[in-house]
Amino acid sequence: MKKITSFVKKYPEILAIPIGLIVWKLSIYVLRILDPTSGVYDAGIFQIPIFAIIELFVFTSIAWLILKLIFGTVRGYLTGDFKEDFAKLEGWQKIKLSYFIFFALLLTLAYLSNTLK
Repeated sequence: MKKITSFVKKYPEILAIPIGLIVWKLSIYVLRILDPTSGVYDAGIFQIPIFAIIELFVFTSIAWLILKLIFGTVRGYLTGDFKEDFAKLEGWQKIKLSYFIFFALLLTLAYLSNTLK
């Protein structure tokens, strides 16, 4: 148990993957409540939001893990000094940077999900 705790403290971004798997497993019961005639892993209209949540958990987890393993200095900056530098920006710069990061993440996730299908 101590090894698991130390591993989770070292790589907290890994927690999103088991959460995604738990959501996947619980989705069976949610689907049965919403639509008793649906298949267990039916790719119908009720399952698509659950797939999207699981994809978001897994993609975010993998992105932070890769950022930590390959670009450790960048991740250290983002988790530490970025808050101070962001506070020094003007309002329009904050908005511009926030939208850029959001749409870059959104575009990346769209491309990744397209390649997985």
